[in-house]
Amino acid sequence: MKKIIAILVGSIALASCSSDDNKSSSDDPIFSQPYEELKSLDELAVGKYAYIGNKIGDRKVGVVGETSNCKRVDYLVVHRNPTTSVLDSLTYNNFRLDKIEGRLECMSIFEFPRLLQKNELVRSGYMRTSIEDGYLKQLYKDDGKTKDGKKYERKDYFKGEIEIGFQAGYLRIEDRLSDYKRLKDEKVYLYFKKL
Repeated sequence: MKKIIAILVGSIALASCSSDDNKSSSDDPIFSQPYEELKSLDELAVGKYAYIGNKIGDRKVGVVGETSNCKRVDYLVVHRNPTTSVLDSLTYNNFRLDKIEGRLECMSIFEFPRLLQKNELVRSGYMRTSIEDGYLKQLYKDDGKTKDGKKYERKDYFKGEIEIGFQAGYLRIEDRLSDYKRLKDEKVYLYFKKL
């Protein structure tokens, strides 16, 4: 009888451990919270937002710890026209740990921060945007050496609609900002906390 009870208790313990490892998104403490679609661009407070984590596909939201080396310095900045208070642009930068001359330093993954501009809320929770390098590169004349001084270009990364809103007290943005290569139909979200 004791052997049967021990086997039953062991089976229950094993089943409960394995079920914790495979919880669905509904058990996610962030993603299971109500999602509020952005209803107006005025809801985006001017200033800096710290990156706190991401959600990839069916996985739980991965939250960055306070001591995480470089992810803690990733940021999103909301810019508004100072005279009209109209949303001007958003800037996003992403960092990683690199070894430079024998020292570990946080370096930007991008050559330039990503710039979200021409932003328009097309319907509740969906913002049309253009994501480009946050730097205007001066074009050269045909000889490739002399700067023309008249034409500039930006590298484009994405033009279209992204989901945007709030969840569990965080700003949630559909990830078209990073260089993450998503699988077909995979949804990826970035979460930010207002500083």
